[in-house]
Amino acid sequence: MTNEYVKDIVSKIPYEPGIYMMKNEKGEIIYVGKAISLRKRVRQYFQKNNKTARIEKMASLVRDIDYIVVKNEVEALNLECNYIKKLSPKFNVMLKDDKTYPYIKVTIKDKYPLIYVTRRRLEDKALYFGPYTNVGAMRDALHTIKEIFPVKRCKYNLDKTQVKNACLYYHIGRCLGPCINEVSLNAYKEMIEQVVLFLEGKTSDVKKMIQSQIEECIEKLEFEKAAVLKQRLDNIEKFSQKQNVSNLNELNTDIWGYIFFDGVLYIQIFKIRDYKIVLHDNVKITDIQNDEIEESLVQIVSNYYTDNMDTPKKVYIKLSDENIELVNKLFEKRETKLQVICPKRGEKSNLVKMVENNIHINIEDNKNNVVEDLSTMLGFNEGIDSIECYDISNLRNEYIVGCMIRFENGKLNKSMYRKFKIRSTATQDDPLCMYEVLKRRLNHAKDWPLPDIILIDGGKTQLNMVKKAMNEAQETTNIYGMVKNDKHRTRGLIDENGNEFDLSDKKQILNFLTFLQDEIHRFVITYHRQLRDSVKLKDGKVYKNVTTKKK
Repeated sequence: MTNEYVKDIVSKIPYEPGIYMMKNEKGEIIYVGKAISLRKRVRQYFQKNNKTARIEKMASLVRDIDYIVVKNEVEALNLECNYIKKLSPKFNVMLKDDKTYPYIKVTIKDKYPLIYVTRRRLEDKALYFGPYTNVGAMRDALHTIKEIFPVKRCKYNLDKTQVKNACLYYHIGRCLGPCINEVSLNAYKEMIEQVVLFLEGKTSDVKKMIQSQIEECIEKLEFEKAAVLKQRLDNIEKFSQKQNVSNLNELNTDIWGYIFFDGVLYIQIFKIRDYKIVLHDNVKITDIQNDEIEESLVQIVSNYYTDNMDTPKKVYIKLSDENIELVNKLFEKRETKLQVICPKRGEKSNLVKMVENNIHINIEDNKNNVVEDLSTMLGFNEGIDSIECYDISNLRNEYIVGCMIRFENGKLNKSMYRKFKIRSTATQDDPLCMYEVLKRRLNHAKDWPLPDIILIDGGKTQLNMVKKAMNEAQETTNIYGMVKNDKHRTRGLIDENGNEFDLSDKKQILNFLTFLQDEIHRFVITYHRQLRDSVKLKDGKVYKNVTTKKK
């Protein structure tokens, strides 16, 4: 029930434009808003109407209200933005939880810098690009970078670890081989500088640098090296052409799209620089009603370009004419050279629709975000790019098989699925079978790059056998067992030291691991049945009618 003191305050608030500040019992400002008519707007919070749980909760905590009267709505919006930026009130809908969003990190101070996704922005002198909520888009960007630039893939500390053989990426030209001293430190650093410029959208600068390197190689008669650089230059040119915004002469523009779906407002911003879409930015707002959307967007757009070093000349967004005019007047007052436009039709409207379509795609595909959550839970500073899962299947000591599946760059990589017909035992011995499977898999470590994580369908006994296989092969990666409940479903993870990670309150991670468990179980059972069904009786004789490739 609303505090009578608060009701009395509301009755004395003027009908003038301005901002209002809701305070809790401790005197803390928990919400800041603007209004053309202060009393009418504030009174709505305490009336019996349909409100979101967020607004209901906020109104129940209000014990005092301050307000500031201004001349018009533009001044109110400007003042609201300043207060929100300064105070970060708990119940304001803003881009204020960036710390939970992932970044692209370049460990520029390392001897051989790595490039990966992380959720934690540290004061470690690394370069960070972001933040973004669309991890899938970031993974695509990293995939493109690693296709064009042969950067170091493994996470070995080369000052402490001596690598015997280069991995597959070196042999297919996707890594320069710093682990085996195949590239000079200066050449590697120069390539990383190009990657940074590429991430900043400065592809023309990158092309100039590579062209200069090509000319230098030709002068030194290093034609093979020049040919490799020429291929890199061609790949960047193809990427640049692919990223061109067709039939639109946009030099420096931000395109805003948004979708309201299942009580959540999804917002995405495409940044066009030099006629190319170079970056995405995103926010997701939960617990919001349809009639709050325009007001929230006005607030977000107004704050997004406050002290923004990368302010475009134009912004395209679908808002009412009144709110477009309001935001433009605000930027005029701030002397920000930015024009906000609501495109009605044609190419500009199609660009907004393109962003909206991208949001729909992101809503359908959120597995990468779950992988980032798993990475954070396990304490992986450098993120998780690849996961392998293993399982064993048999029927009364017959047709004993093991299988491996691989999840990589946000999706199942079925080209890396592998089958193993067990040779070392004729009886049911899952730990021994797991040892054999991993031993044979590790024989291919040069051709099949090791994953960041290996997941075993089993407990500590199986983990010890995997660890034994790893030690004998002198290889290393992170190993976890999937701990089961009484219904044989994954309830947690256990590492090789016996530490257990409880997933009872982490539903999305648990669902993701269950998805992997179901896939490896499906794959190994299918293989088991193929072997069993390949043996048929005909005229009292046994015939093999399915040939199985052994790994």
